[in-house]
Amino acid sequence: MKNYIVSKQHANKKIYLTASAITATILLSTPAILSAETVLDEINVNEKKDNYSESYKVDKSYSSKITQDLIDTPQTVQVITKKVMDEQQATTLQEALRNTPGITLNLGENGNTNAKDNINMRGFDVQGSIFKDGIRDLSNAVKDMYNTEAVEVTKGAVGSDNGRGVSSGYINQVSKTAKNVDEASGTAGYSTAKNARLTADLNKALNETTGIRLNVLKQKGDVAGRDEVEIDRTGIATSVAFGIGTATRTTINYEHTEQDDVPDGGIPTVGLNGGAKKADTSKFYGSSDDFEESKSDTFTIKFEQDISDNTMFTNTARYAKTSQEMLLTSPFNFSTTTNTVTRSMHARWQENEILTNQLNLTTEIQTGILLHKISTGIELTKENQLTKNYVSQAAQVTSLYNPTNISWNDLSFSGQKSDGETTTVGAYLFDSINIGEKFILTGGGRFDRYDTTNDIVSNTLVASTLEDDGHLNSYKAGLVYKPLDNGSVYISRATTQLPPGGANFTLSATTTNANNPDMEPQKSVTDEIGTKWDLLDNRLSITTAIYKTVVENETMTESDGTTSQNGEKEVKGIEFGIVGDITDKWSMSAGFAKMDTEYTNSTSTSEGLSLRFAPEHTATLWTTYKFTPAFNLGAGARYVGSQDVKTSTTSTTPKIDSYVVYDVMASYKYNKNITYQLNVYNLTDEEYVANMNNSGRRYTPGASRSGLFSLNYKF
Repeated sequence: MKNYIVSKQHANKKIYLTASAITATILLSTPAILSAETVLDEINVNEKKDNYSESYKVDKSYSSKITQDLIDTPQTVQVITKKVMDEQQATTLQEALRNTPGITLNLGENGNTNAKDNINMRGFDVQGSIFKDGIRDLSNAVKDMYNTEAVEVTKGAVGSDNGRGVSSGYINQVSKTAKNVDEASGTAGYSTAKNARLTADLNKALNETTGIRLNVLKQKGDVAGRDEVEIDRTGIATSVAFGIGTATRTTINYEHTEQDDVPDGGIPTVGLNGGAKKADTSKFYGSSDDFEESKSDTFTIKFEQDISDNTMFTNTARYAKTSQEMLLTSPFNFSTTTNTVTRSMHARWQENEILTNQLNLTTEIQTGILLHKISTGIELTKENQLTKNYVSQAAQVTSLYNPTNISWNDLSFSGQKSDGETTTVGAYLFDSINIGEKFILTGGGRFDRYDTTNDIVSNTLVASTLEDDGHLNSYKAGLVYKPLDNGSVYISRATTQLPPGGANFTLSATTTNANNPDMEPQKSVTDEIGTKWDLLDNRLSITTAIYKTVVENETMTESDGTTSQNGEKEVKGIEFGIVGDITDKWSMSAGFAKMDTEYTNSTSTSEGLSLRFAPEHTATLWTTYKFTPAFNLGAGARYVGSQDVKTSTTSTTPKIDSYVVYDVMASYKYNKNITYQLNVYNLTDEEYVANMNNSGRRYTPGASRSGLFSLNYKF
């Protein structure tokens, strides 16, 4: 299997065009056996698959490691379905995540500046904890939703699920796969920001047990309220499924995406704290040379075998490769005395690769009054990240309020690079035990053995190699009480660990750096108490959770100037969620989160401060009402409270003010095939800070008011 997957990657670079052409030919062909008159029964093989396109609410997680229904899972799990994303015309992961509270963005550093994956959840950065179909996705490219059925957000410590990770949870994108039905759908849209987007989703049943699917994307245009910034994305994904409705099933997926953008380095934070005049949010502080190009290829084979009615074996193999090259110019230091701003250049080339094989066995065993639902497996993964730096160039100065366009000298590699590789072997076991009809006891653990190597060529062009290896043990346990069949009350505890270099495979020789191989893994524990209820004949889900997360082994400077790992952070919070259908015409997805964050043990200038990018209050709402079978109205609001960015009491870093953004939608079903849709974003044209970098010198303004008209088709 390994050699087969690798050989596919090194085939002709136009393989994706050939594969797509073959797929399109099959889909569009009309021999008699594939005619529209052939009616096939849709067979639901795997009960974990919900209809993401038709409902706000789903009952089961995509993950085979979550063995109970979501209502009986002692953890906060939110599923953002395709129906919600389609109504909002959410096109990226960042836009989809607006539907869950407790999530914010930061602008990143050192070229990670577009907030694509710079996501904070429950007070912590989730870098390295973004997944696709349960497999880690480390690419820094925009994650478009054109080939996504749903986004699952699992909160709290989840080391037993995925191995290394951050304390706040993980995000999983569920890809579209082939089905045994004949259908076609898509969207053609154009916005007031002069942005055009076209998608197509074509599925063909070749026979009762075989299906093939093609998804395509093309988007090109500007960004609302931002001069010079441009978007240009292309995507194509193919899927073939064999054995649909049988005990033996195989699915083969291939996806290729490209991105060619003019990136946004943000604007100066001048005036955000008052006093000075603010910078015009439409101004572009970049250069005429700025670009961001990325390519991604993902090849996946999934095999499923039903051994019995309640036992299934699954093997998933994937090879993925993403390359990114970029030049981004951004404002740095500014002076209100001279009204000037310094612009610096960030340029890099990066390539990410992952080769993984995941084996899983799920089964149910009845022992007396105890029903065991077991999930166990082994995961083998090899990940690599190669980063090359370009020769830096002297910063350039321009007007603070009227920046002029500049250009840089031709790019050339400096010889500096970092080549990091991590090999991981993981094994896990989960068991949820139904004790009669009232109690469910859940527990599980995972053991990972990792080996990280980082080859570094520094600015002195001297090569060095750093290595780290070790093991990680994580667990989770919970008890669920069911006062009624449609409700649950639970208590749980879970842990996770993040070793040096665990986020991006980069180790450090600096003895005070958290990524030094001599440092211990960062450890997190999350305790959670909650309740979940399915109401209105299972149409509406209401959830509430109270949690506390403690992160230990943080690096800190002691009073004598030495560095230790006695640092500690703490997040305490409460979350409320409601999702589903209130009536057959009225649907809603809403959430509220309150967080209290604190550096509980840190340096004297940080202890007691709240964590950066962690607002105390966040809320989200999206609701639609179907006035007639053809006419549908929707409205939504997002509230984000004020955010601290400083990590020291002596810092003058500006605070991010709170804001509320309103969106509305109207759709009209012209006939059974065509629906017209109008979305208006930021209805009140609110000016707000969408994200800010760690130093507080620059930020990205929130998108100004814009409208999007779409023609949705389905056959």
